[in-house]
Amino acid sequence: MWMELTSGMLLSKLAEAEHEALRSAAVSVAQGDPLDEIAGQVASEWRGWLRNVGPVDRRANFIPDELLVHVLADFRYRAYTRLPGMGGLLDELRVREWERANHVREKLSEMSILPPEEDYLEASVSATPGIIVEPGILG
Repeated sequence: MWMELTSGMLLSKLAEAEHEALRSAAVSVAQGDPLDEIAGQVASEWRGWLRNVGPVDRRANFIPDELLVHVLADFRYRAYTRLPGMGGLLDELRVREWERANHVREKLSEMSILPPEEDYLEASVSATPGIIVEPGILG
């Protein structure tokens, strides 16, 4: 089954201490919700890699639920390295989980992924993974 990847859904899968730390670090009147942005970037990148395997769900930010544990590891790593004061949560176990998620993403073509429901199949399949360019990186 395919599921929508949102910051709320990802945060609900974290331990309470992680959830509170991320929410408090991410709150700022001057910025949008960086956790939603990170969740969207993670979903887009994973969906790009999935296009190498087959059709993806045409609904934005939907991923196969069997990848959730790996996507969650990727989300944690990115949030902990991007938001201030989160380095303490990025322990050796979390780094290994993130490395495993990267390995799984690279090996998607060798995995069996349940396709989206017929009503939600994306119209075309691209042979290239999506690339996310952070604002300000290119100048």
